Amino acid sequence: MKKSGMSLLEIVISISIAVVIFIPAMNMFSTTGQAVFKTRNFSFANSAARRISQRLMAMPYEDIVEVPLPGIALFDAPAESFFAPFLNTSGTNSGAKNITQADMPEFYSYLVQHDFRYSLSVSNVSFGDGDEIKSVGILITWSENNKNMMYRLYVYVPSL
Repeated sequence: MKKSGMSLLEIVISISIAVVIFIPAMNMFSTTGQAVFKTRNFSFANSAARRISQRLMAMPYEDIVEVPLPGIALFDAPAESFFAPFLNTSGTNSGAKNITQADMPEFYSYLVQHDFRYSLSVSNVSFGDGDEIKSVGILITWSENNKNMMYRLYVYVPSL
């Protein structure tokens, strides 16, 4: 007599093989998702620091002052900070906007969720004969998975 079906042992073995293959594959996708998440936040911090460095180079030398930690939030930033108003330089006619919940809701919620902030550490260096530079450390901080993260960029601004 021939049976056309699967025994309990065959089913258990096939499920075991599927689980052994499925668990590492799921871990791979989870790890990749976390890497993408970290890269997005790090890239944003890098671009925010670069934006501040460009503004520092265009500012009057005397106006470059220290902004101590914990820093100034990028969302709802006070007027005349590095991110208020947030200038749109993409060539469209949208102009300058503030990073508020009304003007930029998705961007605002992203910044609030991770509590992105910036601070400046300023040191004056004199070479004599009136030659001076300011060494400015730009610190971008944010929260990621209940950890405080930081990105640093140093810029040297001449007094000329």
